[in-house]
This record gives sequence, structure tokens and C-alpha cells, in this order.
Amino acid sequence: MKVERAYRPKFEKISLERRLDAPREAFDEIVEDIAIRRDNLLMISEDMIELARWLTWETQSAVIEQESATGLKYASKMYAAFFECAREPEKTSTFNIYDLPEVSWNGLGLLESGRIYPGQWFDAYFLAVITRDTDSMNTLATFPVGIMRQSATTTDEVVYSLVEVFQSYHHREKDFPVKLNQAMKALLADGDDWSLDIGMGYLETFAALTTNAGFDFNEVLAKNLQCQEQYQIRESGPNHAPVDSFIPLQLLGTACMWHDCGNEVSVESDSLPRFLIDGRYF
Repeated sequence: MKVERAYRPKFEKISLERRLDAPREAFDEIVEDIAIRRDNLLMISEDMIELARWLTWETQSAVIEQESATGLKYASKMYAAFFECAREPEKTSTFNIYDLPEVSWNGLGLLESGRIYPGQWFDAYFLAVITRDTDSMNTLATFPVGIMRQSATTTDEVVYSLVEVFQSYHHREKDFPVKLNQAMKALLADGDDWSLDIGMGYLETFAALTTNAGFDFNEVLAKNLQCQEQYQIRESGPNHAPVDSFIPLQLLGTACMWHDCGNEVSVESDSLPRFLIDGRYF
């Protein structure tokens, strides 16, 4: 089942090489930048995700795959560390991330500056799923939703409930199906574009993975891959590339979970790199 991208970047205006310059520079400077300031844990993570997204437009090779996977591995650990700082803001925590210098940070000011919110959590958790980073998954699965609600960045209550759905499944809680069903009803009632196109896409695909509700996983994945790309195209506007659609982390993460359960991911798309679904470098 092949899903072609609807959007094609205008590389004749800004070449792919130029698009890759900034995230590749960030990759080269990770060792230096991680020790400069705490917020670089987040900035570097976002740069590594952007690198992986633009690399999907590169001619694929083992070298390109390794570059993408390595950046995402760093990003997963740094994202989880950033959230861990916010768990007890006054506490100083020490992080040893692969071969990078050891760093110690507290979380003072993170909530006041609005850096902790569900959208960040979705990216962090499903990035950990993609990179098979069990430790980061466990850390994020226990991060209190109540702390997110204290952040200066707020969102609709239904979005917090999505975090609770994923955390509930992670812990294999008995009331997971109830939470899933309630969250889907709340998204439909909310009725805005994000709820219907993005939030429902998360939960429909997750329901196909985790329940016997009659969904065909690959059909639901393909549908929501296209739906979410159209949403990102609209949100980005005519003058900006819908970069988030190049790798939709939540849909890719769910596809990785489906694969790791021993099932076939029959959807073929440049937005769902096969080497990431297979976990080839993790």
C-alpha cells in the first residue's frame, strides 16, 4: 500500500543541501552545545528531528540512515532529560547521554516559561518508541500530567487526556479502553481541526494497534498519514514547508509498535522510513 506525499519542497528555490546545513551543524556541535545551557536539551532534540525529517528527501543509503538514526537516538535521551528536569524543578539531576559530556541541570523556570506541555510530550514519548529507548519511555510514562497543567503553555483539557491514554496503555492499566473511548468522544465533541485531524488520528491508529475494535491497522495508518499531511500543509501556509509531516512521529511510533508486535506494516511511504520501523540501528 503505497502512500505518496502530496507536498513536494521547492528545492529549486532553497536546495536540500541548504535545508540540511543548520541541523547538520547542530549535529556536529552537540558535544559543545549540550554543556552550555539546559534548554539546549530541547533545542538539540528539535534540530535532530528536523535533520531526520529533511533527510527523508535525500537519496537513501546506509550512511544517510545512520545519520538520521544517530541524531534521533541523541534526541530521545535529551528530550526525556528535559522533562525529567521539570519533574522536581528545584532538584539538580545529572544526565549521561551515550558518549556526550555529563551534564547536571535543574528545572527552575521551565513551567513558568511554558516549555512543558502535551505537544512536547507526544514528540518525546513517540521518539523514544521509535528509537526503542525503553528507559526514556518509562520516564515519560510516569511524568505527571498535573505538572503539565501548571505550565504557562496551556491547551484544551482533551489534549491532556490523550497523554493519559498513552500513559495508561504503557502501564497496561485495566481502564485503558475506557480512557481511550472517552478521549475519542471528547475529541469529536471539541470539533476543531486539530482534534479531528491530528488528535483523532493519534487515537484511531492507536486503537487499531491496541484493541479488537475492528480497525484494519494499515488502512487506518494510511488514511491518517494523508489526513495529517493535509493538516500540516494548511497550518504551514503557502510560504512554508510542512516539515512536521515529513516524519509524523506519533504515527511512525505506532507503526514501530505494530511491527514490534510481530505484525506487517504494509504501508509504504517516505514519511515512514522503513529502517526506523524495523529498528535497524537501535
